Amino acid sequence: MRKILLLIFVIFITIPCNSQKNSYLEKNFTFIVELYPSFTAPCRIIFQNENNSKTLSVNIFYDKEHLQYLNDKNNLTPEKTDILLIDDWFKKYLGDTVYVYFKHLETIQVVDNEFQNFVDSLYKIDLTKQKSLEKEGIYDGIDVAFRFKTDSIDNCFNFQCPDPEDSTEFTIIKAIFNLLEHSYKLESTNNHIETLKGYFDFGLCVKHISDNPLEYRFYSHLSENDEFYNLMESLPRDKPVIFDFSNFGRMGTMFYDYFEDFIEENPNVYWIVVNNYTIKQINEIGVKRNRIFNNRNDAIKVIKRKKKHK
Repeated sequence: MRKILLLIFVIFITIPCNSQKNSYLEKNFTFIVELYPSFTAPCRIIFQNENNSKTLSVNIFYDKEHLQYLNDKNNLTPEKTDILLIDDWFKKYLGDTVYVYFKHLETIQVVDNEFQNFVDSLYKIDLTKQKSLEKEGIYDGIDVAFRFKTDSIDNCFNFQCPDPEDSTEFTIIKAIFNLLEHSYKLESTNNHIETLKGYFDFGLCVKHISDNPLEYRFYSHLSENDEFYNLMESLPRDKPVIFDFSNFGRMGTMFYDYFEDFIEENPNVYWIVVNNYTIKQINEIGVKRNRIFNNRNDAIKVIKRKKKHK
């Protein structure tokens, strides 16, 4: 009986402690996150909890110099750089220090269970008191600027290239990307989220999409690690496999041998590729043209047709 009472007491004092730690997230707040990656358009995310309505807005923006590289310049909204969280020293690298041009990707209504997952993942962290993380000797990668605002608190902080060793900072980054990946609806939003995610050390940039047919989505880039080698070894040699490279950036030629060996052992590998540079790399691997598709539906049709004629 004493053990049961002791257990109940421990539970009683522990649960309120955790809920009190992040109770500020249950109130109205605005959480702005700006990501500044090297070689990719910056992104501005606005997460709002207002009277229990939780919305997540995702936008990318361009400085005046990079507008010339856009094929589609429609639906861009000019905004003064004053709204950005970066300092004046950083703003001078935007070219035009007065205006940036926003492209809205998507506004999402965050469902309760995803919001609760976000809250739970941050139960040891207080965003109202979070400090900045600055590192020396890093000249590319990604910088992240934050602003967490309530009726009574306005806290700004920034992280420079956070990695898993920066446990608190990386937990915040991970919570944000988990929320984004489980909330978006549009492919264009997903593609940009994946590209940004590739700047952080989340492990192998590959997602398992389906089992029938077996499909994996490669995004951002490939880096040398055991996860990649384990994946290639685990793949079946007697079943169709789809490799979705539609949002893939680059890989070193060191990976070619592994793909070459696999398609020699399994002739039923289908590739979804839309980027010209990626197509070049796929051709260098030796993939046959009739195994390369620019969308998933066409690849599925070929797989079903082959299965039907067996």
